[in-house]
Amino acid sequence: MNILLVNDDGIESPGMEFLTQTMKDFGTVSIVAPHTQQSAIGHGITIHEPFRVHRRNELYEGIEAWSLEAKPADCVKFALYGLGLSIDLVVSGINDGPNVGTDIIYSGTLAGASEGIICGLPAIAVSSDFSGLDAAKPHLKEIMSKVLGAGIVDKGRVLNINFPQKEFSEIKGIKITEMGERPFSHEFVEEEGLVWAKGSWDRVHNGPETDVWAWENGYVSLSPIQINRTDYGYMDILKERLNG
Repeated sequence: MNILLVNDDGIESPGMEFLTQTMKDFGTVSIVAPHTQQSAIGHGITIHEPFRVHRRNELYEGIEAWSLEAKPADCVKFALYGLGLSIDLVVSGINDGPNVGTDIIYSGTLAGASEGIICGLPAIAVSSDFSGLDAAKPHLKEIMSKVLGAGIVDKGRVLNINFPQKEFSEIKGIKITEMGERPFSHEFVEEEGLVWAKGSWDRVHNGPETDVWAWENGYVSLSPIQINRTDYGYMDILKERLNG
């Protein structure tokens, strides 16, 4: 199996290093990742300006690697259509910080995985708590073995894996979850003529069926994420009220 690794924290991040060491046991790994930090960039792509490409084979012995001065989604497109790599699976991460609830909308990690889906490839996104990579290290290989061995990875959705908050030294298990709510409240601060976007996440009630609850309560969450954002249920209401 040919595996493409991407992330949004940059090719030299600790999460990429650990993901590389883990995934090379499952197949032939190639890395195409951003040259610098691209967190919260969303699913942007670069179309109005050029970008630089760097060969980075020195980073990980025996693994071909490139870094792009571009976005996570660009990395997946370039791997397939610029480098012509033959890829069977895209794995994005390991992100420094959770991607649960509404984080999913902003996440460059999810964008990298989602671009794999758009390009017709199965994809997995992996995230840990902020500075919480140690919580993932004892479990990632086992979880990847379960996910890949169960035949649940397909081309129609991203499997979004989040390890729990780092204070849980032992995980309680894996929960299959839906997307919860985790809104971010912005505060804009002006300093020396520049505006900085700061803020924090609001605490809202999330039920045990959600990824947010699992992350907060010591479970690894596994959520299937689709690209198609159509609200099919509301389509019936629209048809009834507008065409009735």
